[in-house]
Amino acid sequence: MKILLTGHAGYVGTVATGVLTEAGHEVIGLDTGYFVPCHTEGLEPVDPVRTIAKDVRDITAEDLAGFDAVVHLAALSNDPMGDLAPELTAAINRDATIALARIAKAAGVTRFVFASSCSIYGAGNPDLLLDESAPVNPLTAYASSKVESEAGLLALADDGFVPTFMRNATCYGLSPRLRTDLVLNNLVVSALSTGEVKLLSSGLSWRPLLHVRDLARAAAAILAADPATVRGEAFNIGQNSENHLVRDIATIVAEAVPGSRVTFAEGNTIDPRSYRVDFGKFAAAFPDFRFLHTAASGAKELVAALAGRTTADDLSGQRYVRLARLKSLMASEKLGGDLTWRTARETTPLTVKRERVPVAGPSITQREVDLTAEAARHAWFENHAKYNQRFEAMVAEQTGRKHAISLAHCTSAIHLALAGLGIGPGDEVIVPECTWVATASPVVQIGATPVFVDIDPVSWCMSPASLAAAITPKTKAAIVVDLYGGMPDWARLETIARDAGIILIEDAAEAIGSRFRDKPAGAFGRASVFSFHGSKTVTTGEGGMLVTDDDALAERVNILRDQGRHPTSRALVTEEVGFKYRMSAMQAAMGIAQMERLDDLIAMKRDIFHFYAEALEGTPGLTLNAEPPHVFNTYWMVTAVLDPKLGLLKQQVAAELGAEGIDTRPFFYPLSWQPAFRNQPSAAGASARNPNAYAISPTGINLPSGYNVTRDVAGRVARSLKSILARHARRVA
Repeated sequence: MKILLTGHAGYVGTVATGVLTEAGHEVIGLDTGYFVPCHTEGLEPVDPVRTIAKDVRDITAEDLAGFDAVVHLAALSNDPMGDLAPELTAAINRDATIALARIAKAAGVTRFVFASSCSIYGAGNPDLLLDESAPVNPLTAYASSKVESEAGLLALADDGFVPTFMRNATCYGLSPRLRTDLVLNNLVVSALSTGEVKLLSSGLSWRPLLHVRDLARAAAAILAADPATVRGEAFNIGQNSENHLVRDIATIVAEAVPGSRVTFAEGNTIDPRSYRVDFGKFAAAFPDFRFLHTAASGAKELVAALAGRTTADDLSGQRYVRLARLKSLMASEKLGGDLTWRTARETTPLTVKRERVPVAGPSITQREVDLTAEAARHAWFENHAKYNQRFEAMVAEQTGRKHAISLAHCTSAIHLALAGLGIGPGDEVIVPECTWVATASPVVQIGATPVFVDIDPVSWCMSPASLAAAITPKTKAAIVVDLYGGMPDWARLETIARDAGIILIEDAAEAIGSRFRDKPAGAFGRASVFSFHGSKTVTTGEGGMLVTDDDALAERVNILRDQGRHPTSRALVTEEVGFKYRMSAMQAAMGIAQMERLDDLIAMKRDIFHFYAEALEGTPGLTLNAEPPHVFNTYWMVTAVLDPKLGLLKQQVAAELGAEGIDTRPFFYPLSWQPAFRNQPSAAGASARNPNAYAISPTGINLPSGYNVTRDVAGRVARSLKSILARHARRVA
């Protein structure tokens, strides 16, 4: 059939356009364009069809020439809009509908499917299911317009003109032009954006619910039916099982949005509109029709699509609330008082300014604030060291080490570990290709030579085989990095080091709380180092720590970190040239408060990873951080590595995510590639020797992993990432 679909650019119309086209019909849209800019964020644009940009009140016989059917959706589409101007509601919803039908009949159109509403039943007996023969009791201008339209259309029915009335239940579900002025949609967006499933009424009214796509499918079924079956007939469209109390709808939504709760607005009242509806007539007339959705499945669909993409403004703003949109157009004088355009129709999509998602960030509570302030007041003179000592004791206990020495940052910890172990000119120190430059810079600063080795393709940490192959008579030590909270195969690395007689230093900057075979990060090697940078799992703003069981090393580091002063030296007397690498008491105080919360902080990091894992599950060509059976990963930084076959580099993905307000970091570049290290002997030929590093780094990207990442934020990031991958796949197909 050639179908004129009025209101095709609205909430139902954009879905019906696709459904009717998929059914094999030629669809021409007619819409005045009030809501064309109201796109649903994150959904693909509406499939274009030929469009008549016209108010339904202005349709002529010429517009309807050659059509077989009209599916009439255009209307002021709910009670609040109808009450805005009851006389306009009558003019648009009733008078224009009947006029359209008359013109259609005169033009030879044979089928006319009219979108009516179950709201015509008004306040029904809650003990009864209302079928099509029940008395109508419209309580609003909108409902009255539907009753009067049905009567006017019925009067036009004859053998050559077949009007059918779809008394639709209250719609819900995803659409390219979403509405949040519909009960289930509203409650989902409320839950996602505020954590509250907030009811403005008592929730004791009944509402039958209908998924927007099932509505469109029902219209297609009616068009395909024998005219004798549907001529002049009204059908309640929905399912008996989908009659719900509004408060039960709220419970369904709360179950679909973890962590949300049902609340009631202060001063809520009972909504007089309440009706339970019998949908048996449609089921009997269309025995092969199956509804594909329920309120529960629709709520989950909305959550999956909208998580991280909504704000509280979407509950009342003009993008998703139709009355707000009309009021905005009238206030700006783009529409006149009769709702006709005074200016050119708007087509530019409405957007909502979204908060930027930072790639990292700490969790700071009042405890950190209070303890840091306490140190600022009291950590002077004889008390200057007590906060540092307490913080050091907590880290020593966490790692099972004998000594913990607080320092200015992790770089200084690596520097002092190397210096304290006597490593210097003529020595080689092995480091993994993929890590922050601070792992290798102290090696150069101490006068030794860094040797770059490959990473494991699964853990992204140092490859044991590559370590073994790189050891020479000059090798003095290897710095092994627990990358992004993951852990390498420490058992193999320790065996290789022991057999070769080299020292291992553990760079656990990113891995406090991680474990390998129940042994914590910080417990491996001659010494281990941590970072407490502002981005890390535990932060002191900036800071570091060296832990060791080696008494001599601990003594040496303590001397070197404080200008070469021995603890027993006379005041202002230094035994040798050292460094100023002490941590302040205020930093240590913050560290104490953070260590008190370590278990919770780790749990939060793991939750963030699992938010992403769930949201990205099944995404082709994408790998997240690994957690082998023998490893407990604290997932400091959730990282996605793309299959090189996708042809997407990390810089491209970062740029596109950045354009959507999402900050990221690139997977560490190979150290041998870095300009600062290209003159090092082992940089020559490194890309061939270290293929994993050079294959993984170009397509790896750190996703936002700060403590501000909720399930919704992870959902927003995941949807954006999947959309980028899908767009790229279409471009290269």
